[in-house]
Amino acid sequence: MAKPSKDKSSAGFLDRFLEVLYSFFRRFNKLFDRVVFNKAGSLIISLIASLVICIAIDYQDIRIELFNDTTTVVDLGNVNTEINLDQNKYEVSGIPSSVQVTLSGEETDIEVYQKQHPNLTVKADLSQYKEGSYIIDLALEDLPSTIKASISPATVTATITSKRTRVFSVAPEILIGAGQKASDFKTPTLAVNSVTIRATADELNAIRFVRAIVDVSGFTSGNSAKVNANVVAYDADGNRVQVEIDPTTIEATVEREDTE
Repeated sequence: MAKPSKDKSSAGFLDRFLEVLYSFFRRFNKLFDRVVFNKAGSLIISLIASLVICIAIDYQDIRIELFNDTTTVVDLGNVNTEINLDQNKYEVSGIPSSVQVTLSGEETDIEVYQKQHPNLTVKADLSQYKEGSYIIDLALEDLPSTIKASISPATVTATITSKRTRVFSVAPEILIGAGQKASDFKTPTLAVNSVTIRATADELNAIRFVRAIVDVSGFTSGNSAKVNANVVAYDADGNRVQVEIDPTTIEATVEREDTE
């Protein structure tokens, strides 16, 4: 019996392969036509295409940010706060004297910003507030949009209290040095016997007496001397009350006690 030639066998395999391939594409085309010309199918294809495009764009942006990111972080440490309010009329509590500040952004932008603001401060803007307690945001002055600032704390509770004035009488108090005795001196004479104190109502009510501290430690020769005495307000326990005093010093005349 004669055997089929090798060329005929190869030709038969190729025909079958082409037939299968043609059948596959024909079915695929029918399926594609059904999907494309179907409203729901068109929406699905559009959605998939949109997702693919978005992912491709986002990936490109992420790749650029990862490999071209030049963001710098600068820790400024403690930065002084500045209160924007007429502090002759009001007293403010609750705002720290300094806060922690960190800047992030392009290195050149941060360098320019720091050069433009050598005495950088964090602002607490209370200009629109009156008496009361308020939660306010702290912010850096003139911060450009290219720089981000992290402030800790970023918000504080500020309490604003109106200041009042009251006149207090002043008495001298001698401050002696080593080897001196208070009995060595006469009671000092003050140029003025009263001062005006500006403070909150609670602080004014806490004041029990006001003294002009006459330091005679440098009075080592002569019978009399003139000294600028610092004026201090005290509460009932003898603790100093931090208030605004006008004048802050009073001229005092000191004489030695006649021992003859």
